[in-house]
Amino acid sequence: MRQLAKGAAAATLTGLTTGTALAQPSAFPRRVVRLVWPYSAGGTGDQFARALAEALAGIWGKAVVVDNRPGAGGMIAADMVVKAEPDGHTLLMALTSVVQTPLLYGKAPYNPVRDLAAISELATIHQTLVVHPDLPATSMKGLAEYARKLGKPLPYGTVGLGSSSHLQMEVFGRNAKVALTHVPYKGEAPLMTDLLGGQVQVGLVAAVTARQHVRTGKLRPLAVGGMNRSSLLPDVPTFQEAGFSGMARTGWFGIFAPAATPPALVQKISADVNKALESPALRARMLEAGILLKGSTPAAFSEVVRRDQVYWGELIRSADVRLD
Repeated sequence: MRQLAKGAAAATLTGLTTGTALAQPSAFPRRVVRLVWPYSAGGTGDQFARALAEALAGIWGKAVVVDNRPGAGGMIAADMVVKAEPDGHTLLMALTSVVQTPLLYGKAPYNPVRDLAAISELATIHQTLVVHPDLPATSMKGLAEYARKLGKPLPYGTVGLGSSSHLQMEVFGRNAKVALTHVPYKGEAPLMTDLLGGQVQVGLVAAVTARQHVRTGKLRPLAVGGMNRSSLLPDVPTFQEAGFSGMARTGWFGIFAPAATPPALVQKISADVNKALESPALRARMLEAGILLKGSTPAAFSEVVRRDQVYWGELIRSADVRLD
């Protein structure tokens, strides 16, 4: 019996020691790392995710695989990471919608502040409202006038339910007193296909995505997010300049791990992500795509997430936007 007890105790100690060792930053990564992206392949964000995965693979010496999991405004992907083993091998790269979408539901599967560990704010995003050239509006006020005279709700496209673009357009509809119909897509690539084809004539997309099509006259920009004009579209007024200050807030790209991930491992992954963001090759590649990389500490990004949860929660309540 004593030998059995000693054996059990030794096995328990070994298990605890092994588990502790596996959670140590020095042991990470032990295998392929999965970077979950909540949208379909082909958009600007997907390109960013793949470029970041390549840079991290170079740092870690292990493959980093992008796993596209579109649907439910990003909640499918986020919930998958929330429920993953908290060992750093399943990470979430997300947009601001990871905060916004749960606020739109009475019973969301996760709370980003409680259930996810913020690792780093990767970059900020300037959204641009664009219209198909067949639509006659040339300004935000002109779009509002067009919508009022349309005789039916004006359809608009976004990258998904609960996204920044969805909420910003709801603010536009409320402030302009016009009826709108939301057409959610599973990412920027399918949205752009329909915008360019005229199947949907109004949409909010990243400034970098809009730029090339604005230059060729295939899309017309009406306003851009942020307090200052975008260097990508310097001739396009901000929403504030156009008289719609409620749409001015910018979004972000960020990276997360499951909440129970050991703090030391979160710090290591954050440091490695920020190192990847400093890579000249990645910076040049993203600059060409119009994405200005940022990088932050876990503490700083956690504060951004908490602050945005308060901001968007108040906006959603005041606009009375619900999805359930």
